[in-house]
Amino acid sequence: MINIKDMISGRLQDRGLAPVEIMRLIKDVSNVVGGSWYFNPSDVKKALKRLGWREYILDNFTIELISLYLDDEIAKRGEKPIFH
Repeated sequence: MINIKDMISGRLQDRGLAPVEIMRLIKDVSNVVGGSWYFNPSDVKKALKRLGWREYILDNFTIELISLYLDDEIAKRGEKPIFH
């Protein structure tokens, strides 16, 4: 069974990112959206571009996978998910 992190990694490795870059991107997405219940994927992409990420790195599906992954990580710590 494939997990969310593996799905994200596979999609981003196909776009040329190394594992350490993938974790940095996930952290940057988390910082960009903060604790927002709602975020616009195009705004996330623009903010990431300002941080130096290339525009084509993330598509809407990968952004959604990252938000699910972040929610899952928060739930593992026993906290309330922030994205859904």
